[in-house]
Formats: sequence, C-alpha cells, structure tokens
Amino acid sequence: MRIKFLLLAPLFFGALLVAQTQTPSIKPLSSPMNTPTISLGYVLLTVQSVPASLSFYEQAFGLKRRFLHEEGDKAYGELETGSTRLGFVSIAQAEATLGCKPVSTTPNASPLAMEIAFVTQDVSGVYEQALKAGAKAHSAPAAKPWGQIVAYVRDPDGHLVELCSAMP
Repeated sequence: MRIKFLLLAPLFFGALLVAQTQTPSIKPLSSPMNTPTISLGYVLLTVQSVPASLSFYEQAFGLKRRFLHEEGDKAYGELETGSTRLGFVSIAQAEATLGCKPVSTTPNASPLAMEIAFVTQDVSGVYEQALKAGAKAHSAPAAKPWGQIVAYVRDPDGHLVELCSAMP
C-alpha cells in the first residue's frame, strides 16, 4: 500500500499544483472605493401659487402635504412622493433665491423641456382623477413599444406631468 502511495503522490501533488496555477486568484481591492453617496432629495417646480399647487397635487394625485411656509409673496411647500419629495416655490421666492427671474411655463404655452413623472399601476385611473382635479389633457394613456403605459397632463401652471406604469 505504501508503495502505491509513493508512486501516486507525485501525480496527485503535480495535478494540484497545475490546478492552483490555472485558477485565477481573487484579491481584495488595494484600497476601498471612495464613491460619494448622492441621492435625489426633491424636485422643485416654480409656480404662481404654492398653496394652490399643493392643493391641486393632493387632489389630482393623492399626495400628502409635508409642509407649507409662506412669508408675504414668498412661499415654499413640499409633498411626500416616496424617497424624493416634490417641492413648489413661488416666483418671488425663486427670484430672491436665484437673483434673477426664472423662466416660467404657462398653461397655454408649449411645455418646458422637462417633466415630472409619477409611476402608478393605474395610469388610466390617475389620468381621469387628474383631469377632474383641473389638469389639462396633453395625451391620453397609450401603450409604448418598450412596454409601459404612458399619459401626459399639464398642471394648472402648465408643467408637464407624465403618468406611467413601471418599466417592465
């Protein structure tokens, strides 16, 4: 038995050595990644009336008010929308903060080159609810080639609001 082991041992250990040299080794990173942590905290819309916009979005989309702060014609308010909040800034507040008058949209002008999007399982139902609350129809719910159902409305200030199903 000892003779068999002595004869086979070089084969076994040789095969083990070959296997170890052909298997890539996994090494820890030489230094930890220093990726900054960043998240989207809120989106702000400049509006004519912050209280009116808060009320519209509460009625149209069922969002919950976080707070409203008014100081003369300057106002700011927020709604809960999940991990990102939707905020509204009065034109006077935006002007005071930015040092210039912001470009605003109006209900009858072409929409600005931006939109906000709400994801829902019931695009048609939310679309109808928004219209009843005072939104202006832009495009009715439609199936898109990539698998989403998408509709667009304009809020009373003219901001474009996308209503869509989750991406498949």
